Amino acid sequence: MAELTPAPYRPWRTRGKLRRAGQIGLTLLLAAVGLVLARQLRLPGGMIIGAMALTAVASLLNAPLAPPPLWLRQAARIVLGLAIGATVTLDTLRTVAGALLPVTFIVLAMALAGLAVARVIHRVTGLPLPTALCGSAPGVLAAMVTLAEDLGGDAPLVASLHLVRLISVMLFVPALARALFPAPVTTVDVAAAAEVTGATLPQLALFLAIGLVVGFLAARLRVPSGDLLATMAVAAVLNAAWLHMAEAPESWRIFAQWIVGAGLGASVTRQTARTFRPFALAGALMTAFFLVMGVVLGWALWRMTSLDPVTCLVASAAGGADQMILLAGELGGNAQLVAAVHVARQIILLVAVPFLVRGAAGHRAPAPSCDA
Repeated sequence: MAELTPAPYRPWRTRGKLRRAGQIGLTLLLAAVGLVLARQLRLPGGMIIGAMALTAVASLLNAPLAPPPLWLRQAARIVLGLAIGATVTLDTLRTVAGALLPVTFIVLAMALAGLAVARVIHRVTGLPLPTALCGSAPGVLAAMVTLAEDLGGDAPLVASLHLVRLISVMLFVPALARALFPAPVTTVDVAAAAEVTGATLPQLALFLAIGLVVGFLAARLRVPSGDLLATMAVAAVLNAAWLHMAEAPESWRIFAQWIVGAGLGASVTRQTARTFRPFALAGALMTAFFLVMGVVLGWALWRMTSLDPVTCLVASAAGGADQMILLAGELGGNAQLVAAVHVARQIILLVAVPFLVRGAAGHRAPAPSCDA
């Protein structure tokens, strides 16, 4: 009988895993420190800004950081979806329904603006169309980077364009909202916030477990924004039929801000800056255009509806869905409506961009010769 040969011992693999675990641990530690500092200093935009800023600075200083693993980032989005869904009421649905037409206009206007800007950048700078379209699509950073790879674009440049715009939005929108629409500052007692009226600890644990299963399944099935959308829907139904919570524990939102901020900050590297540099002017103009357009569309939405100005401003900003939802919660806006606007825009762009790129490629392809 032949003896089984033991697998060769590869110590470098173990060391590599330990090194990466240490890098992720340092990222999460710095993000936690930034989160606490932002809370103490009452920074505009709240704790996610602190987590992102401190981690980004450390990354630019060449600290050995690594983004949180994918499963942890998905878990943060799932927890965020549960926290938002748990606050959905009939009044919320009536508000969304009442503003449906203006909100649809805002969604389409921002999506079309992204496509128009991409066309201009493509013509003026010669940037390949897949890269220009994916880099100019407001929000959906991770999806557009992946899409750029699939369509033959420059994925690192797309990531750089999105990061510069997203960080600009994250810094600009809270400062503008606080300056124009100051709100009374409330201090959250984390210990008290963990106690939620109407739900016991076992019920919360089961609620969280159901949400995680549904969210990870939606992500596995590659449903666009499924980890966020599916858990929002499940939370809304379960809370209305079973838990009757006023809101999810505040610690859930803090967890989401911690992980999302850590991931965003760790993505800012010197390589990002080097990749962005040749297209710095185009990228800066594009970022400025989206900032101004977000303010204009937010003002228009405010004037056309009964929504509060903070919700309109954040809903119209060219940021990612999870970051803007967290900002809406920190600034006192309607997180459910902000989620609906940003997710709808993401879906439109994810459907439209591949068709536009493939259509342009087909249009440019030479016609087959009749002599062949």
